[in-house]
Amino acid sequence: MSLPVETLDASQSPTREGIITRLAYSCMLMVGINSGWLGPLLPQISRTSHLPIESVGLIVSSSAAGAFISVLIAGEINQSMSAQKILVGAMALFTAGLAGLAIAPGLAGLLSAGFFLGLANGGIDIGANALIVELNRERAASALNYLHVLFGVGALLGPLIVSAAFASRVPYWWVFGGGAIACAAIGFRLGTTPAHEVRTQPSLGNENENGFLPMLSRPVIWAISAVMFLYVGAEIGIGTWLFLYLHTAGALGPMLASSGVSLYWAGLVCGRGFGGRLGHRIALPLFTMLSSALSAFALLILIAAPTAGGLAASAIFLIGFGFGPVFPNMIAVGAARFPSEVGRMTSIVVAGGAIGAIVAPWLMGNAIADISPRASMEVALAFTIAMAALALSLRNQTQVAKDDSTLETIK
Repeated sequence: MSLPVETLDASQSPTREGIITRLAYSCMLMVGINSGWLGPLLPQISRTSHLPIESVGLIVSSSAAGAFISVLIAGEINQSMSAQKILVGAMALFTAGLAGLAIAPGLAGLLSAGFFLGLANGGIDIGANALIVELNRERAASALNYLHVLFGVGALLGPLIVSAAFASRVPYWWVFGGGAIACAAIGFRLGTTPAHEVRTQPSLGNENENGFLPMLSRPVIWAISAVMFLYVGAEIGIGTWLFLYLHTAGALGPMLASSGVSLYWAGLVCGRGFGGRLGHRIALPLFTMLSSALSAFALLILIAAPTAGGLAASAIFLIGFGFGPVFPNMIAVGAARFPSEVGRMTSIVVAGGAIGAIVAPWLMGNAIADISPRASMEVALAFTIAMAALALSLRNQTQVAKDDSTLETIK
């Protein structure tokens, strides 16, 4: 039995490799832009569609449900199909999702559009991460941090686009329509660029140990998935509801509140850039624990002093900065543990993150509606503290995995 692994043909020119890599970065950039602008646009969607804000917030949960299904399917597809083809399909779904948000007249249409966006996000997560890992085996943690910098850059741009739209009185459907056109252009370019050759590489060890179900029997995969559940839940939940929190608890106007969301994503970008420099020099579970603890501390400050001006702004930046390295670090830990099944491993751990993105934003939205804006950030704080504790325990899990791998090699 052999496992299909995407590799670069030696005869391929650097130009083709560079084009496909840049297009993969562009896909991740669009995921970030959509994550950054959706939260600030939710109140406008709510008013226009005459729906309660907590109902409109279900778009985020619907998207996460689509991502959960997509990552499981895409992970298996990646074992026999190139990441480039997965990205082409994902961008077609992304185009459909954004167009749906632009024209959907009611909640059912909005949720369906969100589901298509989730399917696209899952495909991009699998395709882009698998591609970068295959091209950067020796420095996977750093390369993945740099890939996910593009997500952060997009998430930073998203609220800025919304601020410009607010200032120009541009309605949300024009914003989503422009995004759909950009996604269609990226997908077309990916589809017309000559693809990588997909080769097979012999699997190592007992072939019965390879596959979806055997991988689920490993405790380390559950530990990584649990960290991803908590991280993605907190990151998406804060990104979705921070605008409304700053607008209500912080008493900021729409443009300033939107700028606060941009500051959060700017912190994420800087955190991932920092992680790219240190990712191959420090134990990743320890690095993840320390960065999570930083985000938890900053969240405490934001909850205690949302109107404190510069202090609150610094806290928002540090929340994003601490979150920055977590996602790529976890993918790198999994890739090191399962080097011949990166696509399948990524699908499992990202599925854990997708479940978190369903649960945390829903909890935070209901907390805002039923309790208080502060309660929503307290939900995010609980997720972040749990993430820091679990990341520390992952240090022991990965050490056990290394020991097991050494014993198998000796045998």
